Amino acid sequence: MNEETKSCPHCGAQLPEGASFCPHCARDISQRKEVSPPRHMPGWALYSALMVLAALLLAGGLYLRSRPQVRDNGTAEILYTDGGVTYQVLAGWINDRFDPAHQVYQPVDVRDRMYTFPQCLYINHPESGANAKDEFMEKVERVTAAFVETDSEELPWTCDEPIPRPGYAPEAALVSSIHFYSGSGQGTLQWTVELKNGDVIHLYQTMQSIPKEVYRITPEDAPMNTVEEVQALLDSLDEITGGGGNTVEIHLPPVTYDGGITIPWYIDLYGAEEGGRTVFTGPVRMAFPNQGISWIYDIDFVGSGNGVGFSTSTRTFLQRCRFSGWRTGVLVQDAWVSAFDCTFEENEIGLHFNNDTGISIDSRYTRDVFRNNGTAVLLERVSTGEPLSFPEAVFSGNGTDIDNRCGLEVDISDAIFE
Repeated sequence: MNEETKSCPHCGAQLPEGASFCPHCARDISQRKEVSPPRHMPGWALYSALMVLAALLLAGGLYLRSRPQVRDNGTAEILYTDGGVTYQVLAGWINDRFDPAHQVYQPVDVRDRMYTFPQCLYINHPESGANAKDEFMEKVERVTAAFVETDSEELPWTCDEPIPRPGYAPEAALVSSIHFYSGSGQGTLQWTVELKNGDVIHLYQTMQSIPKEVYRITPEDAPMNTVEEVQALLDSLDEITGGGGNTVEIHLPPVTYDGGITIPWYIDLYGAEEGGRTVFTGPVRMAFPNQGISWIYDIDFVGSGNGVGFSTSTRTFLQRCRFSGWRTGVLVQDAWVSAFDCTFEENEIGLHFNNDTGISIDSRYTRDVFRNNGTAVLLERVSTGEPLSFPEAVFSGNGTDIDNRCGLEVDISDAIFE
């Protein structure tokens, strides 16, 4: 096949193969593209574009920095920075403001009785260790607490609204009371701190109730007919239980004991359920160090005009007890005492607060009856400064209902005065 011959585009003469000019007319026959000179963006346009880009980047950066942030690392502690200042925000135990309580374990007995303990919100300057609660709370819009998980629907973990309690926990910004039962299992408490700038901080605490063994001792298990026999039983509790810190219940018979006892353990002491009341005519003192909580149920403490009916070194709840004929019915001195449905009558002083130490376990004295006492309630010194309240309490025939020498805040709005 012959290759196709080319002709000169200028004179029409045939061209040799590979020719770049015509040998007949001597004109250039190569095809060239016209090249246009480059066009440059004017300087002002380039400057404007760069300024717009810089403004967009700056605005994006400012937005990312100023938009509300959610700080959540799944623990009980967050380091939060605002305005160039860093704060340590944590949840933990009372009087321990530097150590977050990520895990909280509560040994309890096997009964379905409600237990209560506090957890606190603390704010510190991490470098100096100074308390920053007042400074930080100025930035706060609201703080809430709620259990986001709880194992038991019938016996759930619950909590109260976090509030300031300066008399009870002066170093804490806020305190929430936690409520649970022995059968509550595990729960997860979430603190939510909402700041005025829109930021949100979440803190989490995992809580676990751990049932422990209960030693239940009745008159069928040990002799309890005299005050000496009761005291001997109490003195042998360490040997009986092995000193393991388990719950001890002692159920007393309907006996009037001629004298008093000293209790060397934190225990639950029950008066007779039938056949009459259990009565002590001498002082009863709980001498165990303040490491647990004791309950005293349905016992009468009857004096002859002198001495102290009941005092304690460990936190104690009194329920449905009666104190009569004492110089002081109940003395709150070494540890906190709470009383519900109790009767204080014909004492020189019914309930006497004179304590420099002791953590409040409940500052309500609900449905107590104060009748015919010289002074029903004497507030000489109260360790925590926690306000006291007397919901549905009855004051009748007392020389003085409340002698508030220390000037403590007292709520008597729901009390009954006859």
